[in-house]
Amino acid sequence: MKKIVLVLLLLTTTAARAADVDVVRQNFVDYYTAAGADRESPRMRVALEALEGTVRSVTAPGYLLSDGTWTDVDYKEIPDGGWSPWEHVKRLTKMAQAYRTPGQPLYGDAQLRGQIEAGLRQVQQFYGKALPLGNWWFWTLGVPLDLGPTLVLMRGDIPASLESDLVAALRLRIGTSPTSKGLVGPLPTGQNLVWSAHTHLALALLTNDSARLAAIRDAMASVTLTSFAEGIKADGSFHQHGAQLYTGGYGAAFGDSVARYALFARGTAFALPPASLASFADYVADGIAWALYGNFFDVSTVGREVARPTTTGYHGVAALVQAALFESPRAPEIRRAAAQMLQSWQWTFPSELAGLATRVETSGYPAAWPSGYRHYFQSDYTVHRRPGWFASVKMFSVRTKSGERTNGENIRGARQSDGRFFLSLNGTEHFGRDVWPALDWSRLPGITVEQTATAANDLYGYGTSTFAGGAGDGRNGVSAMELAPVGSLLRAKKAWVFLDDAIVFLTNGITAPTTSRVETVVNQWPLSGASTTVTREGSWLAADGVGYWFPAGGDLKVERAVRTGTWASLGASADAAPKSAEFLTLWFDHGQFPVNASAAYAIVPNMTATTMRAWAASVPVTILANNTNVSAVRDNRSGALAIVFWSAGSIEGYSSDGPAIVYVTASDKKLSVFAADPNAGNGTMRLTLPGRWRGTGATADYRSTTVEVPRNAGRTHAVNLEFLPPSRRRAAAPPPPRPRTTTQSIQQPQ
Repeated sequence: MKKIVLVLLLLTTTAARAADVDVVRQNFVDYYTAAGADRESPRMRVALEALEGTVRSVTAPGYLLSDGTWTDVDYKEIPDGGWSPWEHVKRLTKMAQAYRTPGQPLYGDAQLRGQIEAGLRQVQQFYGKALPLGNWWFWTLGVPLDLGPTLVLMRGDIPASLESDLVAALRLRIGTSPTSKGLVGPLPTGQNLVWSAHTHLALALLTNDSARLAAIRDAMASVTLTSFAEGIKADGSFHQHGAQLYTGGYGAAFGDSVARYALFARGTAFALPPASLASFADYVADGIAWALYGNFFDVSTVGREVARPTTTGYHGVAALVQAALFESPRAPEIRRAAAQMLQSWQWTFPSELAGLATRVETSGYPAAWPSGYRHYFQSDYTVHRRPGWFASVKMFSVRTKSGERTNGENIRGARQSDGRFFLSLNGTEHFGRDVWPALDWSRLPGITVEQTATAANDLYGYGTSTFAGGAGDGRNGVSAMELAPVGSLLRAKKAWVFLDDAIVFLTNGITAPTTSRVETVVNQWPLSGASTTVTREGSWLAADGVGYWFPAGGDLKVERAVRTGTWASLGASADAAPKSAEFLTLWFDHGQFPVNASAAYAIVPNMTATTMRAWAASVPVTILANNTNVSAVRDNRSGALAIVFWSAGSIEGYSSDGPAIVYVTASDKKLSVFAADPNAGNGTMRLTLPGRWRGTGATADYRSTTVEVPRNAGRTHAVNLEFLPPSRRRAAAPPPPRPRTTTQSIQQPQ
């Protein structure tokens, strides 16, 4: 009897999983054919017209030949940074979509079906029968990512023998499971593992393989957790190719691909488990959404892709839109960001995404980007956002890599992690205008740099300093690093204080035993037009919507110039046509052989000359210290205090027993201290605060209070205290000055 029950259970389970394979396959086909989408919506009409136009273009007589080859594809080319035959397979995918997508004239077109079949027979030759030579990625991931969906879409409409032959080629080249090594190439990790899962997904749907689908689910469930060297990090950033920030590059494609899988597998036995789905949703909300602004990713998150002329935030908006359509703990935030980005997206979506975007737009979700301060302690990266502007700082340490040159890309970007500051007001200043080829890559905004002929080169690596970190209350904060550039003897200490309306920059200890001139670059801003005016009065300057404040003076240089360069000079593109842009560049000249030189200034977004004049006159912040022991700023409006202890020290009654980054807010009789260990160590550090306070872990005497703060690998730790009234026997020191504003709600990003 028990055996019969077990057999019945096994048969029931097998039948259920087989039915779920059918559901996943139908979801897959529905996705690529925009099933259920309103064909009359503006986005869908444009998308369907574009799909038809693309396919008619690639199937034009004399361009697509009768044998299924294209005249501009070199079928004997060996894969390197690119591979011409991959374009052959990508075109077939679009053709298969048009054949299967209702709402446009090529749906079910017999001539198109014959052209697809002829094209697939050519794939048999250059992919199915040819030996894998050159770059492994195209054989194991690139071609399968397009060939698989084409075969699923054409299932039943091409000869069974042709499908069987190409399925065998896929099976051979992609390996036995999504986590295994393909015929060529390394074991897949991070986004490569997700791509591998999608190649196996198509194979499973073609072969009704529920066991393979289960392995795909398990691989996806694993890679969406934060326990791997590459992939999603606990702070919400993404790493690929080592400890290298890639949220807007590989991490964007990761977000798009995982969200797509979540839609395919929803409601089946192959869906992402709750813990994995929650972890992925955290990444979309805390990583992707925070790195996007307007239609683009922060340039600091795209890695070597900065050298690509076509870089946009497409995979970011795709991740947001798709993740907005399934339930998760972070769905409200994801939906707000998706709705916001769709308001500015200016390009035609592919038909499969256009319908989903329309659903988001018509769902009535409130539109809003995230706002506040967020430091990514595992990536040495800080983002500060306000309605109307976006700012970030990219650092590096012994724990992170400064960048990479791969496939000849990013050959001038060595200074991108030396404290590079990125600012955008409208989201388009640096993109879509050929700014990057014309940029002076040795004067990236925010960096302190030794000006040599090779300053902007392709020398990358892990840092030599342990000091890099940040701390804040979720609204504002402070970040800092000890600068030790790769390939340079220059040393400096750099801190950034992020406030409601401004960023204060403090650099000190600038020392370099070199005859080269050393500079701290305030900004290199691409001006919006030739008529832009630059206004400079006393301690401030304003131009093109950005204000600058120089309270400590210094040898400030101001240059307005048109520069010219080429995309080819950055790598990744053969475009050698000159591209020009006009820049306003401001920098402090520290001269040759500087010793303990310093610079202090503030950048205030969304300022005219009139408003900047008033801002500077109000003296909204006070720089309390900027030396090799401590850097500190007080916000005179809120009373908040930002402190970087470069070593054990004290200021304004606050002290630390070692290096620490501290942000303090006060209101009424409450004090909140946000602290992080910039060296990302373990154990605890000790902070002493003026006045008597009570709270968890606080020890107070009649003048001060000491708190033990866990180092916790660099995460921000919050200590919330209440004023301890004086005892009758002993007078107490008064609490720190009260701010004139009320406390803000605190959301810890870590």
